[in-house]
Amino acid sequence: MQSPAEWAAYYRRLGFSVIPLRHGDKRPLLRWEPYQRRPASDEEIGAWFRRWPDANLGVVTGAVSNLIVLDIDPAHGGEESLTGIERQYGQLPPTPEAVTGGGGRHLYFRHPGGVVRNRAAMAPGLDLRADGGYVVVPPSLHPSGRHYAWREGLRPDQAVLAPPPSWLTMAEPGDSGRVGHPLRYWRSMVRGGVEQGERNSRIASLTGHLLWHEVDPAIVLELMLCWNAYRCRPPLPEDEVERVVESIRRTHARHAGGGEDEPRG
Repeated sequence: MQSPAEWAAYYRRLGFSVIPLRHGDKRPLLRWEPYQRRPASDEEIGAWFRRWPDANLGVVTGAVSNLIVLDIDPAHGGEESLTGIERQYGQLPPTPEAVTGGGGRHLYFRHPGGVVRNRAAMAPGLDLRADGGYVVVPPSLHPSGRHYAWREGLRPDQAVLAPPPSWLTMAEPGDSGRVGHPLRYWRSMVRGGVEQGERNSRIASLTGHLLWHEVDPAIVLELMLCWNAYRCRPPLPEDEVERVVESIRRTHARHAGGGEDEPRG
């Protein structure tokens, strides 16, 4: 397989719902909501890639493709978060895995049934793409100039989609905390604060935690500004806190509405 059209046909044969994305970008080239409910036909895919022969490729996650995807972003602490979660819940099973153009990883799991929500910042550097979401898939071009690629031997036709670990799809695992972090973790963070070097990631994590619990974004911002002022050592500038909170808010809104956050992946 060389061309995007050939790769799109490959994903279609796997039963995935394929959508075309802008070349070197993550934004869809068309209104993609219908393909959350049904995969595109061979005729539709053929027409798309005749029109946009160099398009990037996206796969709609969720029941329509029978998969969910764990997005691990090492730049935001994703590998450390996953290590901590695996210590608590056990190692992840082998499953198809792609390396993203941004240096992260996508782990593909079989959809467990029912409705699985997209979840942004479920732990620092970890997002879940599920019903109503999508991921960029190989060999798409990242804005960095690098291509997405499957791990050797872990392409979907080479490795079976593993069932997801229970913590990935539980709304409130453990003792009512977020995934990988029990409630005591969040209480300790809020009370103890953080030092320089962890402030941005912790504000992002707390913001995602509060938004996931449906706290109003305006309230989240005020809480983060107060927490930053009293618990970050030293506090970040207020405009930087606002940028972090807004970035996570956009990510959360895109996941709730179906899209993939621009800076991720």
